[in-house]
Amino acid sequence: MTEQNRLVERKEIKLVGFSVTVSLNEDLENGVIEGLRGEFLHKRHDIANQLEHNGIYLIQVYPECEWTPDIPFQSIVAAEVSEFAAVPEGMVEHTLPAGSYARFTHYGPESEIGDTYNYIRETDIASTRAFDFEHWTNVETIGQEKNAIDIYLPLDT
Repeated sequence: MTEQNRLVERKEIKLVGFSVTVSLNEDLENGVIEGLRGEFLHKRHDIANQLEHNGIYLIQVYPECEWTPDIPFQSIVAAEVSEFAAVPEGMVEHTLPAGSYARFTHYGPESEIGDTYNYIRETDIASTRAFDFEHWTNVETIGQEKNAIDIYLPLDT
């Protein structure tokens, strides 16, 4: 189930985590993002200045071309930090800009989130966006029916 909650104003968010460039089809076939999430959760304690109890983020940065499921794009699995410090080896810094965002909420297992992205495409909100991001507030429930994932699409870019 999908719900468009509303338009929201967000502050700048500083993030530290792991990055990979892969197509959607490669990810679906090989579980790349799921593996990256597991690696991130295993090494999350190495990140300085983390904001506690703030879940984790999946940022998806798209190339400047017509996107298809075979086009590689950057995915970053990260935690929010209060400020950048020494970034652990193999991790990257990323900043989400402040601005206006459309927020959608996906209810149900993360494995069914494709239905929510299909719904978002049908609304034509931010159809040519440079990025979007997901906020997973509780990684423990990500595969369960009671799971909720907020998806944010920038409206200012």
